[in-house]
Amino acid sequence: MFQHRRGRLKTPERQSALRFYLTFIIGLAILGVAAIAAMRLGSVPIPLDEMATALTVPATEWSMNQIIFMEVRVPRVLTGLFVGAGLALSGLVLQITLRNDLAEPYLLGISSGASVGAVAVLIFGLGLALPVAAFITGLLALFATLLISGFRRHATVYRVVLAGVAVSALFSALTSLMIFWAPQTDSYRQVLHWIIGSLASASWESVTISASTLLIFGGALVALTRLLELFQLGDAEIFGLGINTQLVRGILLSLAALLAAGMVSVSGAIGFVGLMVPHVARTFARTSVRRQALLSMVFGAILLVGADLVARLIILPEELPVGIATSILGAIALCIIMSRKNQRGVSG
Repeated sequence: MFQHRRGRLKTPERQSALRFYLTFIIGLAILGVAAIAAMRLGSVPIPLDEMATALTVPATEWSMNQIIFMEVRVPRVLTGLFVGAGLALSGLVLQITLRNDLAEPYLLGISSGASVGAVAVLIFGLGLALPVAAFITGLLALFATLLISGFRRHATVYRVVLAGVAVSALFSALTSLMIFWAPQTDSYRQVLHWIIGSLASASWESVTISASTLLIFGGALVALTRLLELFQLGDAEIFGLGINTQLVRGILLSLAALLAAGMVSVSGAIGFVGLMVPHVARTFARTSVRRQALLSMVFGAILLVGADLVARLIILPEELPVGIATSILGAIALCIIMSRKNQRGVSG
């Protein structure tokens, strides 16, 4: 009798685990299909046999289609995959640690800060690589947010959010000022693409930066999901467990910000991924933060790779910046999610 009752108690957890693993596997399959489609389709469709051959023959024997495949399509898709996963994971961590469902990677001023460095390089030709300049100014914005919020003096979550809004406004103003006073050059289109968010300039360098950033900071966040689960409690309860709440929150916010800064440095300010994807992930993994983190990365990668494919195909031979596509798709998806939650609330 006791064993039967214990088995019944375990049934919901087993169902939850089964649901997670099934969703995770299906998500990986969808991601694989989306990645192959994104590598094959575009202004120049590439046959699957040429794609496969390009992976086995030396670069000196590549055809023009294979050069496009290996030097343009593959880096672009891989960059989109890593950036989407990183932004989604960063958004999840920020929403949990700040206890704010509207939090996203750019809430702490990272995007606006990175834009200052990128625009400075594009317009004035500073002697820094664009990703390096964007990463540095993104971190400066983060440090400014934490400093203004008085983070070391037990700042509240609301102070951090308000400080992030203020820093975002300041750095956005600096970006606008640079664009306004800069001489009229051909770099304006590049600046626009970067501010909106685009993968058009993705290269193997972008793949290296985004992959290493996800591996280092994203891996650290996944390893610290036990600490993230504590933030389902109140600060007083966490402190009662003998844990320095401010220190833990600071570490998690810094890792999430570093992750987002690394992604923004190669893709520009792609919006909505970090805001919308965590909400979707939580519908499939309500109790486990680790499962939410893994699903967020998979769903974020699917969203960005798929959105970039749509952005490239919708107005051929031109292409939209992927930031426009993610904003449109994200807004529609978020409206659907919210309407379903409202219906459940009414029915409940």
